[in-house]
Amino acid sequence: MKEIKQILLKMREQLIKDMNDLRLREHTEHDEVGDDYDKASQERERELGIIISAQEKNKLMAIEDALRRIDEGTFGYCEECGEKISKQRLKAVPFATLCVSCKSRKEAEEGIFTPFEEEEEAFQEEIEESLPEEEEEE
Repeated sequence: MKEIKQILLKMREQLIKDMNDLRLREHTEHDEVGDDYDKASQERERELGIIISAQEKNKLMAIEDALRRIDEGTFGYCEECGEKISKQRLKAVPFATLCVSCKSRKEAEEGIFTPFEEEEEAFQEEIEESLPEEEEEE
């Protein structure tokens, strides 16, 4: 648990640094003068910065929530089924709130497929196509 807490703390520190760097860069670029193309490019960069900032805020909130759950002693348990989340999953996504099974089910219900799932489906199709067809008995 200490290892995962350290990972979360480092992630939080890096995320806050990245967010501060983005804000500083936005203020620096905002003051620059240029032609219409430069201004349009700066505006697009600002819009992307807002989107990235929102994603980073969500990630930061998830990290803070995971740290709170560690302190409360509820960290590492699936919010859906209550089962323990595997250590491999927590090392890959330390702020995960769902076990692999519940996350997969949720993504399937929402129509979300990860690249791994798409590759797995393609692999299954290849296997099925390569199998010899059974001859019909008469």
